[in-house]
Amino acid sequence: MTAVVLEKNKADRDDIRTRLSNCGVLPICFQDKWVCLENIHCIKPSFAVLRSDSPGAVAGFVNGVMAIENGLPIIVLSSNDDAETFIQNNWQANLAVLSYPADNQAFQAAIDRFSQTWRNAGEPILIGGSVERRKLIQELPRLNTMQDPILIQGEVGVGKKLMARTIHRLSMNPGSTFSLVDATTLSGTWIQDTRNRINSSRAKQTSWYAIDNIEKLPSDIQSQLLVLLDNDSFHGNTPNGRTNRFISMTTREMAPLIQSGSFRKDLYHRLSALKLIIPPLRGYASDIIAMAEYFATQYSIRQRGMICRLTEQVMDSFRNYHWPGNIAELKRSIKRLILTDSRHWKDLLPEPHNGEKHGCTETASVCGIDTNEIRQFLKCNWRVTLKQACAHYAERVEKSILKAALTQTHGNCKQAAGLLDISYKSMLNKAKAYRLV
Repeated sequence: MTAVVLEKNKADRDDIRTRLSNCGVLPICFQDKWVCLENIHCIKPSFAVLRSDSPGAVAGFVNGVMAIENGLPIIVLSSNDDAETFIQNNWQANLAVLSYPADNQAFQAAIDRFSQTWRNAGEPILIGGSVERRKLIQELPRLNTMQDPILIQGEVGVGKKLMARTIHRLSMNPGSTFSLVDATTLSGTWIQDTRNRINSSRAKQTSWYAIDNIEKLPSDIQSQLLVLLDNDSFHGNTPNGRTNRFISMTTREMAPLIQSGSFRKDLYHRLSALKLIIPPLRGYASDIIAMAEYFATQYSIRQRGMICRLTEQVMDSFRNYHWPGNIAELKRSIKRLILTDSRHWKDLLPEPHNGEKHGCTETASVCGIDTNEIRQFLKCNWRVTLKQACAHYAERVEKSILKAALTQTHGNCKQAAGLLDISYKSMLNKAKAYRLV
């Protein structure tokens, strides 16, 4: 067996080398993270070893290893409780954490455990740099302890389908089937066929049904789907006793659709018994950087056989961009950079987002109010104070800002509230008052 070891301190590096040698492992040691990752690609070791007390460094190394060799076991040596907690709550890879210093017996136990719990390569990987996204990822196994339907909500490109497949993969029945369809293609025939499969005494595997763009489900199919979900057979009272799971995905905030009557309220409550909201990339710089490094490592290894490190200029551009296409757009951007000579990267970098100008083609207006109109008002009311003038236009300005925020977030009141830094309740009340939802 061989192992790559990443540790900057020579004394600790020599100690780890000795421990691994005593366990019959050939250690190959490195001081630099990127040199170590490149050699993982070349050497194809049995496992990797990292010595670090920094949760951020641990996460960065784990992400890098998974980008190069998905499924490679990793032993993390740490004396930091936070780093240990990160590893213990991480279900994405073959990870083991040992309190350092560790003796030969602890090393051997970790190595032996890897041989019994090897995960298959090629499984989907979820990357999180922020505390919020890491907590979201760590919560996924909990969703498999219940049989209720799951609603995954998030903007275009945030990875809803990947999240759905990951939830299925983490289920108690790894051999179960997973069926993904788009809501616009559903028909009464699909409902009937699904009902027949559920009631079939020959079907022995648990089935997962995932519907994307659930907000576009035709009205006549909504009632049929509700009947299907309320059927006892759907929840395990089948001839063979198997269970069925249901996942739906949406890019929209459903409350406005329910209020307008285009989506059934009872069906929504049925679908959202368990709800997962995936945050967008904007506003989460640590997620942007973690994913950028992951994709850059993955694509450059595949294309060039070596790791292409993104410059600080690239990272700054990524941090300041608003990523309307979220993770999908970030992946496309990384691919373009990897295929382009680094001398020309600056020509491909996204422009920083300016909330005042983005999406606005009117140069002679203030929040939708023509500046000529303001000048005319001041001309006719030449004794008006600034406070009075502000009060005169306050409601129109507020309405325009709220409308712009809702447009930017595709009608999502919660995201619009975050964009304007106000509470969700305040945003919803104001939007209702101005009849924007």
